[in-house]
Amino acid sequence: MKKIDLFPLSIFSFPLGFPDDGKTDARGEWIARILEMRRDSAPPRSEISAWTGDVKGYAALHAQPLFVPLFSAIARGLTAYLAEMSIDPAQFDLYVTRSWGVVAEKNERVNRHAHLQSHLSVAYYLQTPAEGGRLAFLMSDAPNEFLPGLFESRMGSLFKGPRTAANSSTTLVDVAEGDLVVFPSKTVHATEPHQSDEPRISISADIVVTLKDATTHEFGLPRLSDWKKISN
Repeated sequence: MKKIDLFPLSIFSFPLGFPDDGKTDARGEWIARILEMRRDSAPPRSEISAWTGDVKGYAALHAQPLFVPLFSAIARGLTAYLAEMSIDPAQFDLYVTRSWGVVAEKNERVNRHAHLQSHLSVAYYLQTPAEGGRLAFLMSDAPNEFLPGLFESRMGSLFKGPRTAANSSTTLVDVAEGDLVVFPSKTVHATEPHQSDEPRISISADIVVTLKDATTHEFGLPRLSDWKKISN
């Protein structure tokens, strides 16, 4: 018997560390700033929802001088992502459109969602205590799911062998402090409930990708200088 696995989804995790100017505790300052944003904003919409700055008025960390070293490092991670996918980075421009902090306290989680307004998304982990809740990637229409809901956890009694990427609709990814995770924005993702008394703190960002020369590519976005705003 020969098994052929088709069309894998690739999620990249880079050990970015904590880039700084060598003079300050950048990680501590980033954490302090994100916690300050959370204190100054409205609480999450429910008791189990993590605080996410993008819906609280704090969606432009990349515009703040404090975070410049981090986003320079994230740019290098995105270039490495394209190269690992055998895509020529030199033919593209990448733009950060939104970036925000995420804080999960005990029993809080980020519910399943996708970022359909962008092309690539990243998650960078500043603080990941033990039992901090893993990052989950979900597939709403798993190719091998021949019965509706077959791969959901509630149907686990129907399986006698290990659950793998081929017979599951959810994959959990362990992350460590300093990791940068890069994935297509359309990918549905979430987090496990946070179980530690110490908060998990991360930074998310959305990236739009344009072609430097789109003259022969129908579906790639042209360079930003070719765009024109239409006034209403």
